[in-house]
Amino acid sequence: MNDSLKEALERIKEIELENNLLREENRQAKRIHVMWQDSLLKLKEAQKELKLNELKLIDARNRAEEASQAKSEFLSRMSHELRTPMNAILGFGQILEMDVDGLSEIQRENVKEILIAGRHLLELINDMLDMSRIESGKMEISMEEVKLDDLLQQCLVLIGPAAKERRLEIVDHISGKGHTVRADYTRLKQALLNLLSNAVKYNREQGRIILDSETMDNQRLRIRVTDTGRGLTEEERDRLFIPFERLNISSNVEGVGIGLVISRRLVELMGGTVGVESSALGEGSTFWVELALSTR
Repeated sequence: MNDSLKEALERIKEIELENNLLREENRQAKRIHVMWQDSLLKLKEAQKELKLNELKLIDARNRAEEASQAKSEFLSRMSHELRTPMNAILGFGQILEMDVDGLSEIQRENVKEILIAGRHLLELINDMLDMSRIESGKMEISMEEVKLDDLLQQCLVLIGPAAKERRLEIVDHISGKGHTVRADYTRLKQALLNLLSNAVKYNREQGRIILDSETMDNQRLRIRVTDTGRGLTEEERDRLFIPFERLNISSNVEGVGIGLVISRRLVELMGGTVGVESSALGEGSTFWVELALSTR
């Protein structure tokens, strides 16, 4: 009898212990359930907030696209409206320039200034038109096999007078190598001419412009334009390709800060890349264009 009672008491204790464990597990399960419910609620709130932010982002993107489109249309229309009278001004200026005997020395100098200013303004107008076409996706690119020797010689002829005026030496290590690349002839000429013009404008008096090239992986050609100007800081390099961003390198250099931007985007439309290297101030800068080599 005593043994049976002891066994019963021990069994009761075991059952109570098991019940206590079950109650504790039940409490833990309830706490986990509450935490899960709370997490689920927070997750739903986060999803709701994420959806709201996504809608705001879509709305902001649509507004930005509309604003960009409106800006591009405005620039395009304004540029077209300005180009017609500017061409007329240049035309009359050229007629006056040919009238050598009918003008005094002062008047001829004034006509020269009108033509210089007019050509500069026309160049800016054309840049604005190119920018608006690129941003609106209307820039047409016609890819072909471009012989670099011919194109480069045309560019060097165009920058020759400005380089001579600043007594710059041009060292050409590219011409004569017979490189042919895949590009749009006119747009590649525009991009390289911009790099060469900058090498003239931002160079030091009696400095040098060095042209060289390098074949990359036997598939692409990197064309380098190196000047001996003041060079660029890291911060200036980061800001170079921002539209309408002008660096405080020289207040005497004309421009609105979109030439390099246009050049980079034109080259990218041709499947290429544009970059800059400048290790330290006082050691000049190297701008490069990389394009696919012709497979023919």
